[in-house]
Amino acid sequence: MNQVIKLYELAPSPTSTRYYSPTTWKTRMGLLHKNVSFETVPINFLDLRGNLAIRSGQTNITVPAIELPDGTFIYDSFRDSKPSRDAHREHVATGKNYARLIDLGLGTSKSEWAVWYDLFFPQLDQQIIGEEQRLYFTSDSRLGPHGYQKLLALDRQELIRRAKMNVQPLVEFLREHPNQYFQGAHPGQVDYIIFGRYAYCRMLDPVLTKEIWDEQGEELRNWIRKLSQAYNGHAQLLFDSL
Repeated sequence: MNQVIKLYELAPSPTSTRYYSPTTWKTRMGLLHKNVSFETVPINFLDLRGNLAIRSGQTNITVPAIELPDGTFIYDSFRDSKPSRDAHREHVATGKNYARLIDLGLGTSKSEWAVWYDLFFPQLDQQIIGEEQRLYFTSDSRLGPHGYQKLLALDRQELIRRAKMNVQPLVEFLREHPNQYFQGAHPGQVDYIIFGRYAYCRMLDPVLTKEIWDEQGEELRNWIRKLSQAYNGHAQLLFDSL
């Protein structure tokens, strides 16, 4: 029996390493944090609703999805990715740090902050190939009435402005805590949640990502560099492979 777990990742094609799901990136970093060996299996939206749903016996399965060596599937992203070492201490730190980020403006329910999917939708749209896949991706059943056309018609400059506003609380937090991660002295769940959002952007448009993330401050740029190069440069190798 294969003892390596499988991590199912959304990607444009079965051979692509352009993994763009922010929640799956969070799980990926969590598995690396725990030193868990895993195999990445690229899937698309139709695979998720078809073959994977059948094999897992879960009609509503989502990514990140993990298949254990015994065939059991797990698809709760927080349960998948939460580091186990010093769990209680990290949980307390996570709560305090995330509360501070919310206080600074990140994670509010206002539409001002719901920007990432809208902003990078045209880039994601360009990656979706195959007639059947595109029919589903652009469908009203998935995006709502005329949702595809509405997303492409959004004001790009306004979305970029809002995205930069979204990043500012991260910069402020790191300035308040020099030489630290969002989790504390070491990277953890809070970092992986935020890095998942960064990786989503980086996988779809490196140039725009640099403008929105890297150029907002040295503190955030250094944090990105450290996490990209963590775990033997795992994330950086994927970024460079595109």
